[in-house]
Amino acid sequence: MGFPRNTYIINIFMDKLQTAIAELSNSNPDIRELALDKIGTLKPDNALEIIVPFLSDPDLEVRGTAACNLGDIGDIRTVSYLIESARQDPEERVRSEALSALENYRSPEILKCLIDEVYREKRARRPRQIVAQQLQYYNDEKAVDGLIILLLEDEDVYVRIFAADSLLVLNRPRLLEVWQEALEDESTYVIEIANKAIFQLQNSQELIETG
Repeated sequence: MGFPRNTYIINIFMDKLQTAIAELSNSNPDIRELALDKIGTLKPDNALEIIVPFLSDPDLEVRGTAACNLGDIGDIRTVSYLIESARQDPEERVRSEALSALENYRSPEILKCLIDEVYREKRARRPRQIVAQQLQYYNDEKAVDGLIILLLEDEDVYVRIFAADSLLVLNRPRLLEVWQEALEDESTYVIEIANKAIFQLQNSQELIETG
């Protein structure tokens, strides 16, 4: 008599989990990365406890993969670890993965982390792009202020493009002058978004006045 189907599935799951856990001890960082991806896919109840130590792995790719998988497991407890990694890891690529992983969660602590990144000394482009993209999820004046800085003051056009998109989502009357200033941007895309935002604001104001 064969195993009941549920028992069979559980056994397969446990075999895959044990294999992945064993591979995490491998000296080859590529194998450790693949094992972390397996843990992120399997999502065992103790995924957090398994993955978090690898945020301190000597290999930067492993640390980045650990951060990425913390974003995927859907455990709000990961937020504090991701924020610490985003703030403290010496490698910009790892910080980018940690910031990107925060997109799967929402909290005041995340918003503060994103805002702090706006004022951080500028290095790589990607962290600022991620921040510019994620701030649209926070209908908060601090998020708006951060996006204004990225739109009007960041020297990288590919950061300003992300900021324009997000600021359009959070469009509000006080941004009219900001959008008018953005019309001077060298990017035709930013100018297009600014015109769209201005049209929205002017149209809404007309509706208020005629209503």
